[in-house]
Amino acid sequence: MTYGEVKESILKLGYETSTDEDGLFIDGINRALRFINVEFPLTATYEVTLNGTDDYETIDFSAMDDFDVFLKATIKKSVGGRMQIFPFADITVDDSIVKYYEGVSGTVTFTYRTRPTMVTDTTSDSDDLTILYKAEPLLPLLAAFYIWGDDAPDKAAQWKNDYEDMKILIKGEPQNRFQIVGGI
Repeated sequence: MTYGEVKESILKLGYETSTDEDGLFIDGINRALRFINVEFPLTATYEVTLNGTDDYETIDFSAMDDFDVFLKATIKKSVGGRMQIFPFADITVDDSIVKYYEGVSGTVTFTYRTRPTMVTDTTSDSDDLTILYKAEPLLPLLAAFYIWGDDAPDKAAQWKNDYEDMKILIKGEPQNRFQIVGGI
């Protein structure tokens, strides 16, 4: 979804012309992006292969440009001749610092929530916004609530209610259903 599409959708919610205060659009859209990204996170992964001999190792996720919050870790290791993935708990997490300990071998995948790219006054209408695809319909509703909450409280309440209803529908949608037949 582009910045221009979001602005157009916001305006179609009840305003025929663009506001002269682009700062309101920017602030409202950024607040909505941050809020939506908590419930519908964009995620990334970081893999480390452990050989079981290191005393401990530290990863500073805050050094990553897109890091927001650490979510989970899994480890892939051979058990009984088969590669399996398990939750990985041999770590200490302190905000954005992750420390893992000696004696562990396997490939550890750290999953974290990424920060959305914020809209600025240099963002063009053709720039894509960072939001999970299925959450795109929520963005104009929540941004409009933030933008015009003080000026049109009745409309803002309706947009917030529409946002909550849409969020429930999106979360209630069944995930891709498929059946795997055969295999080893």
